[in-house]
Amino acid sequence: MTLVDLGKRLLEATRKGQDDEVEKLMANGAPFTTDWPGTSPLHLAAQHGHYSIAEVLLRADVSRDALTKVDRTPLHMATASGHAHIMELLVRNGADVNAKDMLKKTALHWATEHHHWDIVKLLIEYRADVHTFSKFNKSAFDIALEKNNTKILVILQEAIQTVNPEEITEGDFVDSLVHQVVGSEGQRVITIVTDGVPLGNFQATIPSAGLGQPLIVAVQDGQQILTVPAGQVAEETVTEEEKEEAEKSPLTKKPRMGDDK
Repeated sequence: MTLVDLGKRLLEATRKGQDDEVEKLMANGAPFTTDWPGTSPLHLAAQHGHYSIAEVLLRADVSRDALTKVDRTPLHMATASGHAHIMELLVRNGADVNAKDMLKKTALHWATEHHHWDIVKLLIEYRADVHTFSKFNKSAFDIALEKNNTKILVILQEAIQTVNPEEITEGDFVDSLVHQVVGSEGQRVITIVTDGVPLGNFQATIPSAGLGQPLIVAVQDGQQILTVPAGQVAEETVTEEEKEEAEKSPLTKKPRMGDDK
């Protein structure tokens, strides 16, 4: 059997998750070749979630950041496919957590695109850059906003802005607590971190039970929709009479609570 044949068989055995066959082929000198799109054995192990094979390949010192023809790394494959255990294995073994593919997307972009909130959280713990933009000028936050994934929005926003309540005084609590992000589609998202910090006039809009997570206010077409836990929604419509005052001091108005449904 030629080296080319051994390499092809290694790719196939990796794709199928055949641990013993992979080790046998490697022992017989199978090269770490790629298929026509540039997919390596480690790419395949990451894509299909074959942890033990990924471990064997990494011990053999294969490239952690090998690139396909579209510049995808094994980490991109693992995060897009939702394999958190493979993602952690790769990062612990030196994979570049902020590597970009041909679309300038990072693993964080791909995890967000496919709604893998657990991987988004892990990537941030491993210092993934939450501010990086893709070729289409989109951050992971923009993607989460487009996908309407509130859970990932909260995770990303907490990473973007960390507030220490002890450092906030009564006089500047509103400006300190509110962070605005302009998305690629013109939406404005405001996160209000409550965590027991007085919110002054905003306190009237918060349920008496309190909140265990930040609030997200999506502003579009003149309305502010406040997303809160347990299905409670507050809505504020800016009227013509209030418009001028709102432009001067948009954070002093009290949103009106809607009826619980």
